[in-house]
Amino acid sequence: MSDPQDLLENYLSLPSGRCEAYLEPLSEEIRKLVRRSLVKRETSDLEDFEQDCLLGIWTRIDAIKRGAADTAIENLEAFVRRAVHNRYCDAIRRKRPGWYNLKLELLDMFSGKLNVSGLAIWSIEGTQDRLCGYAKWAGSSRSGAARCREITEEPHAFARKALSNRDPAEVPTVELVCRILDWVGTPVPIDDLVSCIAALTDVRDPEPLSIDAQPDGDEEADSPVDWLVDPHVDVERQVVDSGWLEHVVTWFWTEFLELAPKQRKAIMLGLASEQVIAIVSAVGIPAVAEALEMTPERLASLISRLPLPDVVTGEEIGVPARSVPSVRFKAWRRIQRRARKSGVAVG
Repeated sequence: MSDPQDLLENYLSLPSGRCEAYLEPLSEEIRKLVRRSLVKRETSDLEDFEQDCLLGIWTRIDAIKRGAADTAIENLEAFVRRAVHNRYCDAIRRKRPGWYNLKLELLDMFSGKLNVSGLAIWSIEGTQDRLCGYAKWAGSSRSGAARCREITEEPHAFARKALSNRDPAEVPTVELVCRILDWVGTPVPIDDLVSCIAALTDVRDPEPLSIDAQPDGDEEADSPVDWLVDPHVDVERQVVDSGWLEHVVTWFWTEFLELAPKQRKAIMLGLASEQVIAIVSAVGIPAVAEALEMTPERLASLISRLPLPDVVTGEEIGVPARSVPSVRFKAWRRIQRRARKSGVAVG
């Protein structure tokens, strides 16, 4: 088996006619790396997440091969791991905003940003795991994940025994964290702790509307568009084909320009920086800036900060922060519905 990094470098360095031999083995190695990065992530409710990761990764590789991106991929495994992580965070933020905001709060707490002492968070060498707990436990690889999940499965029993029947939602977060750590007795993975507290405090995220739902007055949503995927050709083959990728970006950009200015900003400012860079590489920063009704300089200054918090995006588009997810969702729903009609979601 060839080294994935060697396959990538050969594919990028050789001219089109000679690099085809590396395309299929490189595609297979990237898929393996993506799946390895997904082993401990909950993606059952994230539709087509693996394909989304693959598409994003190949969009970047294609941009490098075409000379549209200058940054080289010096470590393919690390690059894939980071790409999957970024997309996972973005997907979770959109799918479970309540859970995600709670995680941000706990990360700030354990890293010392909330002026809470005695807590720590650390990574386990050689893994993607991040454990958290009391500072005196820092560096330990022991994990109380199983005991933490017991609390998640029976939150009322924990509240009765550890909180003297107090309502967990009325207990300060830092106290609740310490009660859980005392109960478990060992460090816990940060995501397990977030899920545990979410279960205790009844943090729920509303079920998103089906993107197949037809809103009143959206007559244009039924208009036909050209097929993007040939049903007779393997989808993976088309995903790694530069011509197909260019066709997808062209199709997306045409649909994007049909959105209202506020919807365009809500979508673009909610994307990861690398996703926006890929779009900019394809259509040019002047075109993207014009679509967002801002100067190229302003757009360039924002890209490294993406995705922006909803409160900042709300200021940009002139709506309350709580309304940003709704504006963004309606815009994505329209594009996704039209994408399905075009065949891009065939699978």
